[in-house]
Amino acid sequence: MNAIVGNPLIHSLSPILHNEIYRQLGVVSSLVKDESRDIEELVGRIRTESYELTAVTIPHKQVIIKYLDEVDEVAQKIGAVNTVINKNGKLYGHNTDIVGIKKALAGVQIKNKNILILGAGGVARSVAYYISRSGGKALFNSRTRRKAEELATEFGGRMVELEDLKKNEIDVIINTTPVGMYPQVDEMSINKELLIADQVVFDIVYNPVKTKLLQEAEKAGAKIISGLDMFIYQGIEQICLWQEKDIEVDLDSIRNLLIGQL
Repeated sequence: MNAIVGNPLIHSLSPILHNEIYRQLGVVSSLVKDESRDIEELVGRIRTESYELTAVTIPHKQVIIKYLDEVDEVAQKIGAVNTVINKNGKLYGHNTDIVGIKKALAGVQIKNKNILILGAGGVARSVAYYISRSGGKALFNSRTRRKAEELATEFGGRMVELEDLKKNEIDVIINTTPVGMYPQVDEMSINKELLIADQVVFDIVYNPVKTKLLQEAEKAGAKIISGLDMFIYQGIEQICLWQEKDIEVDLDSIRNLLIGQL
């Protein structure tokens, strides 16, 4: 058995994603929700319940690291883990968000572009790592100024206040916050006045598939990228790590299944 741990999990589609992939692969297993804000309790269950694969989400991606036996180099550099593989009671931490981000942004010019990153949590760290490695100029904004400043120091770039930005100086906007997620679907993490044509706007929120931010960006003529593809790709990579091999799945049927749940 496998699990997703975090809090809240009520709207997570990870069980549907994983269980459909297991079905396609003929793997006899299932992924269940294990909701708690107590990380020590969760890590104890990962070991005692013998979850072979554990997907890790808000608010545990950073704090779980200190409870693991080993963490791979990329996850260490990012400072966040979203996948734990249990091998005979030894817990190995990985970050597959970076794979989802890379595939979601495939074809988007990053080098020497101004990339506005909204939020400062675990996914923001993965995005910042990818932008840094791709030669982009990161602009960090968070409700907690200190966290944005810390990301700028760690990954390179600068902290910004949204009211100080001019719309024509932002090439790519990436929302890593839960703002706009169901059921608060009318909320946005940025003023729509900053949205213009020729921008790329990527929202990691996948429920709804087209958030208010993406709707407004599309109206402004921007290219929009839903978080659904990132979600699917990071989940596939989790299963590759667990199975210790590359896998082939029917992406269209998985995407349609997930959209049908939203």
